[in-house]
This record gives sequence, C-alpha cells and structure tokens, in this order.
Amino acid sequence: MAQAAVTGALSAALAIVSIVVPFAGGVSLLVAVPMGLLGYRYRLRVLLAAAFAAATITFLIAGVSGFMVVLNCAYVGGLTGIIKRRGRGTPTVIAVSLVAGVLNGLWIIAVLTLLERLRTLTIEALAANVHGLLNFVSGLLDFVSGLLNVVYPLLGVGEFDPAPLESIRQSLELIRHWFDTALRYWPALIMYYSVTTLIIVSLVGWWVLGRVLERLRGIPGVHKLEVPDETGPVAPVPVTLSQARFRYPGADHDALRPLDLTVDAGEHVAVVGANGSGKTTLMLLLCGRPPTSGSIERPGAVGLGELGGTAVVMQHPESQVLGTRVADDVVWGLPLGTQTDVSGLLDEVGLSGMEERDTGGLSGGELQRLAVAAALARQPGMLIADEITTMVDQRGRDALLGVLNGLTERHRMALVHITHYSSEAEMADRTVNLSGSVDNMVMVDDDAVAPRGEVLTPVPGIGRPVLELNAVTHVYADGTPWAKPALRDITCTINQGDGVLIHGGNGSGKSTLAWIMAGLTEPTTGECLVDGKPASECVGEVAIAFQAARLQLLRGRVDLEVASAAGFSPYDTARVDGALAAVGLDGSLAQRPVDQLSGGQMRRVVMAGLLARYPKALILDEPLAGLDAASQRGLLRLLTDLRLNTGLTVIVISHDFAGLEELCPRVLHLDNGVLTPAAITAGELS
Repeated sequence: MAQAAVTGALSAALAIVSIVVPFAGGVSLLVAVPMGLLGYRYRLRVLLAAAFAAATITFLIAGVSGFMVVLNCAYVGGLTGIIKRRGRGTPTVIAVSLVAGVLNGLWIIAVLTLLERLRTLTIEALAANVHGLLNFVSGLLDFVSGLLNVVYPLLGVGEFDPAPLESIRQSLELIRHWFDTALRYWPALIMYYSVTTLIIVSLVGWWVLGRVLERLRGIPGVHKLEVPDETGPVAPVPVTLSQARFRYPGADHDALRPLDLTVDAGEHVAVVGANGSGKTTLMLLLCGRPPTSGSIERPGAVGLGELGGTAVVMQHPESQVLGTRVADDVVWGLPLGTQTDVSGLLDEVGLSGMEERDTGGLSGGELQRLAVAAALARQPGMLIADEITTMVDQRGRDALLGVLNGLTERHRMALVHITHYSSEAEMADRTVNLSGSVDNMVMVDDDAVAPRGEVLTPVPGIGRPVLELNAVTHVYADGTPWAKPALRDITCTINQGDGVLIHGGNGSGKSTLAWIMAGLTEPTTGECLVDGKPASECVGEVAIAFQAARLQLLRGRVDLEVASAAGFSPYDTARVDGALAAVGLDGSLAQRPVDQLSGGQMRRVVMAGLLARYPKALILDEPLAGLDAASQRGLLRLLTDLRLNTGLTVIVISHDFAGLEELCPRVLHLDNGVLTPAAITAGELS
C-alpha cells in the first residue's frame, strides 16, 4: 500500500503536468510506466489503489481530462505489467483488450441510451470530427490538383491526369456515405470504435512499455516481503525447517545453507551471525517464501500481517510507520471492527499518552516502539524483530529491549529476534548462530588492513582547514507555524587529516549537520565553508555515505556502481579493482550483483566509489549500523588506516562511540542542536 501511495502521487503529478503545462501532452505517456511497474511486481489491488488515488487527485486539480489520462494509463500500464508478470504474450493482450473493449462499449452505449442530450452531442461531435477530416483531405486534393495543373505544363511533361485523385475523392465520398449510414446504427459504431481503439492502444503500450519493463526488471526485489498464496486457517507456529536452503535467482551460491530449525509457540529465539550468513533470508522463509530445497512445515497459513499470523518489525521504522497520528498507525490495516486496546499497547511499549502525537515528530527509538505496538495489535502468532535496535541510540535501545523482554510471556507468541549483539541474544530462550552458513562471501575480518594508497595518496597540507562552520543555525519549515529548530549557533573548524566524531542521541541534529557539511542543505543562518567556498557550491567535494548503504547503490553491479559514483568508465577494470582494493575488497566482486553483497560489503562499495573521487572529506552517517562485530572492527581499521596514511578527513555521525577512539580522537557532542561547550575525546566519552 505504501508503494501504491508513492506511485499514485507520482502518476498524479505527471498527469497534472501533462494537462496544465502547455505542449506537455507527451508527458502523459510516462504515467503508464509506474502503473506498469506496479502491475508487474505487485498484486492487482495495489494497482487499483494507486489508480484510484492518482485519478482522484488529478480530477480535483486538472479535471476530467487528467482523470481520463490516469485511467487510460492505468489500464495500459497495468495490462502490460500483469501480462508480463504472468509470462503471457501478444495473443493475451489482444484477447483481454477485446473483452475490455466490448465491456467499455456496452457501458458507453448504456449511458448514451439513457442520456439523450449527451447522445446527441456525442454523435454530432463524431460527425464533425469525421466530416472535418474528410473535408480537409478533399481540400488538400483540390490544392494538389491545381498545383500539378500549373507545374506539368511548365515542366513540359504534358497535361496532368486527374484520374488518380478523382479515384481518391470517390473513396472519400464512399467513406462519408458509410459513416453517415453507420451513425443511424450508432450502438454498433460505438462498439466498433471502442474495441478497435482499445486493441490498438493496448498493442502499442505492450510494444513500448514492455521494453521499458524489461529494463526495470533489474530493479532489486529479492528481499521484498511477499504475501504467499495460501488458504486455510492462520497458524504460523510451530514452524519446522528441515534442511531448508535458499539461493536467490542468478546467484552462484546459497544465501542460506541447509538449516534445521523449529520455533514453537511461546518461545523467544535469537538469530545471530555474521553479515551475509543468511539472517535476512531466514526471515523471508519464516514469512512464507518457499525454500530452494528442503521443507518448511506449519499447522496453517503464514498469515503475513493478518490477525494471529506473522508480524515483522524491521530496521528502518520509517518504512513501516504509515499513519500521521500515533493511534492511527497502531490500527493501520486492521480489518474493520477489530477491537484494539490502543492505549494499552502504547503503554506496553513505553509510549503512554502519545495517541494524538504526530508520527513525524517521533524520534527513531519512538518510531521503532510504535512499529512494535502496531505489530502487537495484530495479535501475532509469531513476531519477527529484524535488527530493530540498529538505528537507535543507547537510550532507545534499552527501551526496545525492555519491550522485547518477556513479550512471549505476555502475549503467548513466538518471538524471533535477529541481532548482531550478543548481549541482546542472551535475553532469548535459545540462540541460533548462522555464521556457519556463510559461503563464497568475500569478507574482510578485523585483522584486515586496506592496501595503502591504491586510490587516495598522501597529499600536502595536513592540518589546514577543510570545513569551517560559522554560527550555523538551521530551522526546518522556517517562517511557518511548523518551524522546527534543528541546529543552533554551531561554530567549529575541521582540518585536513582530522578524525571527528559527531555524537548525540536521536533527534540531536547530527544528520542535519552532516547534510550541511556536504552542501546538500543550506543553513538558515550562518555559513559552512569548504576550502573557503560555500559548501552548497562544492557538492561532491565532501562525500557522504548515508545510514542505509543499499539506498545509495544505484547500479545493479559492483563495477558499474563504483565507476558511476567515481565518474570513470566501468571498462577501466584497473581503476575499479584499485577502488575496491582501497576499501579492502577483492576485485572478484566487481562482476557481482549488489544484492548479493552483505551489509558490510555494501558499505565498502559505497566508500569505494566515493573515495575514488578524491574527496576533501568523507562523512559517514552511522557507519557501524547493521554490521556484525568482525565487520565493525574491519571497517574501523580500514578507515583509520586511510586517515593516518593518506590524510583523509573522516567525520563520523553516530549515537554510539564504542571502538571509535583511534579513528576519531576528536568529538563534537550535540545535544538538541547545540554543541557542548567543552572539547572532549572519544576516549573520555567511553
């Protein structure tokens, strides 16, 4: 439904532009692309929801014309996407279009039969269009005939023979007669027009949009939760995996090697393992995806998202919190008439009294607890918590662990907690370690040190100012009733070769400060300078790696991603291999699809592309989030080596500081958008 909302908004915007902007009618053809992608990758109800939302918005802003643009493109795009997904071809397109054309024709005939004035107007409009076209062609023939009567004598080729043009003119009169006769039997004419038009439009859409969807087929969807086709009562536990393994399409190795596992009702099971060991893949299998081999047995249906079924809470709560009000989000998507103790659930997760709060104003930890409350509202037989403490500060982490502790006793359900932290796994009844399932993954352990100087080389000027912030203040929605201060009077200087930790809790302004340093956001007041120039004029000179590495990987393959980010040809294999080597990755990964990488490898690929651009500073937003202990140590060792041996300026944004002492000897502590007055070190913080 979230995909439907976003795609509906995009389709509405395109349709409105095609109607409102002069000579932009061709933009309407683009509306079929997002609609086709929905039909190709999701169920029919998602397409219908997006079409309804887009058509409603477009009608309110652009009128009937925009409304019809959305409906037509939803039909063409949806038809193409669904048929592509089902592996059918052109005969199916023609058959479906024939049926749709007949139904559309019957509907139009019924309306025109009941509404006489509309029927008269429609018939007169059809007659005017056809007669006008025939008159235009007839006039064109007269012009050509007169011109040729003049030109032929001048060229000395004799007299012009008007017989061919007269034959065409007679054909035009015959068409006019046929059409006038057909108007007497207007229902048949309407039916013919409806069927013919729909078949032609559908075939054109199938030919054009089908090729677009082939290009979009490469968009990653391997980790997408899908509701399995199942019948019968919902009963996800106990669930037993017998030698269950899984390999993603096109992969050359198993993501999850054969696994035997049983999860009983009322049991709290922790799943741990290194990055790439198959934790996320196991979550998908528990949610209903069939294994490549082996078997999974349950007493009933998985019931993903249904009452009494399987509920999932993931790392990024922003992708799960859909309601604008806390109470609305708790009951979002529940069947009508479901009795839910919203206040009791919010109290259980530590959000007492927040029913009327705007979800946009919640911290990361509060959003995550709200996602847990919404999952519990479904009274799940099994709750899967996938790295839910990764993106929150220590206070939020403690609160979340307090919610999970004893959850199986209070709700009599199975809890599967996927985590990297051994301290969190100790809370469970038992722990499943998947590290032995790592196969064919090129990992960098904690003893690995990146080769020195393959991409970055030591440069002169160590210690000179790179970033200067002078009285930087930033207010979101400044000048409106919704103004929200994020930073206040930030003044500091960061020199070349510095390692700086910007530390603070969720909502303290860390990410806002990072975006200002990278030039992606301009401060409301004050200035941020990169080598003496405004940061907003130097975008790219300060590289930034975001929290969610996967969202920053825009190409389907590692070499294409690195080359694109760095701005050189992917055929320059030496530069690609050098960039990968600089972040501790083997060149054999160059041809690997990015979706076959572990979380740690994804972060390193992002850094490879950024570092190959020779940035003046590198900002890393929560670089350790989602990494196992070995990957964390390896990444920190890599970054420290780059800073000490190449003079790279490293700025780490984090709510945590464990292990960062060597990489970031200097700390800027943010508290509600304000820097602490005293300079402290990471060692002193720890």
